[in-house]
Amino acid sequence: MSEPHAAKGIRTSLVGEPDCTLADDAGLLLAAQYRRLLDAVEDCAVFETDAHGCIAMWPDAARRVFGYSAEEITGRHFSCLHRPDDVAAGLPQQWLQAAALGGSARDQGWRVRRDGSLLQASCLMRAIGAADGPDVAARHGDASSVESAAGQAAGFIVSCRDITVQQAASEHARLADTRMRLLAENLPGTAVCELDLDGTIRSWNVGAQALAGYVEAEAVGQPLALLYSRQDAAAGRDRAALEAARACGQWAGEERVARKDGSVVRCHTRMVLVRDAAGCPTSLLWTVRDLSDALRLEMLEAGSRRLQSFLAILAHELRNPLAAVRNAVEVIELTPDADTRVRRCAGIIDRQLHQLERLVNDLLDVGRVTAGKLKMELTPTSYNDVVTTSIEAIRPVLEAAGQRLVLALPASSPYVRADAARLGQVLLNLLSNAVKYTPRGGIVSVHVSVESARVITAVSDTGRGLAPAALDRIFDLFAQEAGAGSRGGLGIGLALAKAVVEAHGGAIQADSGGAGKGSTFTVILPRASARRREAGTPPPGPVPRRRVLVVDDNADSADSMAELLGLLGHEARAAHGGQQALDLVAEFRPDCVLLDLEMPDMSGFEVLPALRQACAPRAVQFLALTGRCTAEDQRRSELAGFHAYLTKPLAIEALSRALAAPLPYKER
Repeated sequence: MSEPHAAKGIRTSLVGEPDCTLADDAGLLLAAQYRRLLDAVEDCAVFETDAHGCIAMWPDAARRVFGYSAEEITGRHFSCLHRPDDVAAGLPQQWLQAAALGGSARDQGWRVRRDGSLLQASCLMRAIGAADGPDVAARHGDASSVESAAGQAAGFIVSCRDITVQQAASEHARLADTRMRLLAENLPGTAVCELDLDGTIRSWNVGAQALAGYVEAEAVGQPLALLYSRQDAAAGRDRAALEAARACGQWAGEERVARKDGSVVRCHTRMVLVRDAAGCPTSLLWTVRDLSDALRLEMLEAGSRRLQSFLAILAHELRNPLAAVRNAVEVIELTPDADTRVRRCAGIIDRQLHQLERLVNDLLDVGRVTAGKLKMELTPTSYNDVVTTSIEAIRPVLEAAGQRLVLALPASSPYVRADAARLGQVLLNLLSNAVKYTPRGGIVSVHVSVESARVITAVSDTGRGLAPAALDRIFDLFAQEAGAGSRGGLGIGLALAKAVVEAHGGAIQADSGGAGKGSTFTVILPRASARRREAGTPPPGPVPRRRVLVVDDNADSADSMAELLGLLGHEARAAHGGQQALDLVAEFRPDCVLLDLEMPDMSGFEVLPALRQACAPRAVQFLALTGRCTAEDQRRSELAGFHAYLTKPLAIEALSRALAAPLPYKER
């Protein structure tokens, strides 16, 4: 009996026990599988807590995310993974209560690793083992119910997915999009729009609204043809740009954009095809830049270049007749038997000629100022000498006007770094204006004072004065103040004076008490140390008698120069062109040739080598004579081999100095 019972017990054991053992084994196997699955998760920590939030299970995936081992963190409250500020604000407990109340709750925010570093995490907490489920707590609806529900939950499963990289990428993309939007919104004079592949406008920036006149609501959803005139749209220009951009990836060119008010703006347009990560076309980026300002600037620059060219030609054309007049005046003055009336007329012509010469020089300087080519050669210069030279030049005009000059100079002359000729031009302009606008019997005064670092010159008059509003614009180019007593002028003298003074590192300003109360112009220059006095060169002796061939296509200029040279004791012949000069040179055998650079048949540069060959092997002095007076011509004449560069109209002093130079020993 015992054996059967024993056998039965064994069977029972064989029948019943294996069933329980198999279930346990299956559960263990399933748990091991889930454990392996959890351990294989990347960037996501999954762990279990008890009903109060203390960590009960900590898989290897959680260790990889947070850095804690299971031994270090098991039994600690899950709030140790939150920032201290969040814990102090009660955020972990609120999350726990929300999960107990609703069965699960989500949270996204910062979490803290074992080493103190932070990560962004997307988290889910789900309640497990609740006796009555979340509906019980929901039906009660008060704090005690929530606590009861939390108490009924056996624990919670928490998953924390590390989204730090994704969030950084998303933030970077957001910032990049914001920067691009701000850039598009703030590009001056540029419209930036996104188009569908068929040309429908998707986006419309502020620049587009300013350029075309349409607000965003009016433009978005409209075809690109909205921005083309009827004629251009009918000609298919909008479709041509779209097709070219879709075919080639981009297109650029100049087009006319039609504004809302009907006007047309010339623009530079560019269209670029936008592709997604897979390389598929998604849209078109269309940018438009208004060329109106650039075209206006180009027109202004072209006008400035034409003005400079015109002024250079005008100065040259004026200097040719002025040269003939200057020569004739010098001939009259050197003629011993000229009667008093003729000499008086010659004096009038001479004074007016000086005015014309100054105007021509001013015209050339206007071109240099507008082109930014006004050059100075600054050297330590005695300022008293500059002032006295200018006063001597204006004295005949001042005496003829019946005005009195009051001069106050320092006993010891200050020095300034200056281009003496240019600075003298400034003072002469100021003195000429003072004489021009002061009535007969008035007073013109020049007062020079010296400070530690400055030399101050005040040129005052008792003339008609200036209105307060005129003081701001008197130094503008071509500015004139009309009114009683005005004697005309080109309105360029004061503008040139300002440019020259500023090129010296100084300043000029005007002041007046008002109409009829005179004016004062003050020139302020930086003071310089005195230059060491060098041994002076002895004055040149008497000019030797020369045989001078004058070559100039202006017959009056050539003949009058030959006449003047004859009165100065030289033997001179005139040639009215390059070919005539070559015909005369063998017969006349000159030792000096005064050669005009600009002649219609042969220029002076073309005639020079032929004359040089005809005169060889004799030493002959070649003097360039021109009415242009440009730095380029001067440099070119030096390279060509001219021994001096002279400008029309030529004064006797300059001519005598050039002729007094010793003849070259050999040709250059």
